[in-house]
Amino acid sequence: MIQGLSSMRLTASRCARWRCNQFRGASSSKTPPAPAATYATATQRKATQETAIHKIPLSQELPGLPKAVYTRAPDTDPFATQITTLDNGLRIATEAHFGEYCTIGVAIDAGSRYEIAYPSGISHFLEKLAFNSTLNRSRDETFGMIERHGGLIDCQSTKDTFVYASSCHINGLDDVLGVIADAVLRPQITDEELETARTIVQFDVEDMNRRPDCEPLITDWIHAAAYKGNTLGLPKYCPEENLNKITRQIIFSFMKAHFTPKRIVVSGVGVSHDKMVEAAKKHFDVSTTTWAKDNSVVLPKVPSVDTSIAQYTGGE
Repeated sequence: MIQGLSSMRLTASRCARWRCNQFRGASSSKTPPAPAATYATATQRKATQETAIHKIPLSQELPGLPKAVYTRAPDTDPFATQITTLDNGLRIATEAHFGEYCTIGVAIDAGSRYEIAYPSGISHFLEKLAFNSTLNRSRDETFGMIERHGGLIDCQSTKDTFVYASSCHINGLDDVLGVIADAVLRPQITDEELETARTIVQFDVEDMNRRPDCEPLITDWIHAAAYKGNTLGLPKYCPEENLNKITRQIIFSFMKAHFTPKRIVVSGVGVSHDKMVEAAKKHFDVSTTTWAKDNSVVLPKVPSVDTSIAQYTGGE
């Protein structure tokens, strides 16, 4: 038994020496750490390179970078306006900015200042009736077309101008201009659409009278005082007493008299002038207007356009 213990101790001692030798051998095989001077040299080299890059003037290209390739815009003046007048008097004006999106629309010489022979408020109604159903498409089809081309659409009026406009992708020029032309020349104005517009106009009038911000009304009142009973003095917003006086025939009569080619400018920014002219010829055909196809939609005698000059009646 004693011999067995001695043998075990000897074996353990030999194992310990073997492990120690193995450890020493492994340690001696490792690469000795690099001296601090080596790291210092690399850091200095990197700092020198960065300093050299910072010293390169902006007029020179940085070394080691691929050569930049820039998209070249057409050789056109971005602010040069091209204007074409068609035989029927319609004018097309464009500016060819470079980009993927464009803004197109029509400006019409119409508005509340021309309502002297009509119940005041027609322009207010027309704003709310814009882009409803037309002879060529339903309201849903109209907005579906605009959405398909990533567009926005709107109608606004002042005392002497109507604007129907849209911003859309350049590929939608023809389709969207067709939508605008339909809204201007070929609306249906169904009984349901008219009553909806009447409700909205009534809400507008009531809301403006309650709002603390009464700037729109003040502007209207100032014009009414300055040009009493004529042109710019006529109200932009429908008076409450006229809410039920405005009918489909009255609206169409106003449109027939004022929405004519000689009073319309089709305009676009970011579009080809030739394509705009081609699209305008296609969509602004006055022989296809709602009142041209059905004369019963207008009054028996359509009032003529008021061409009088604004008469100032206010104080000094």
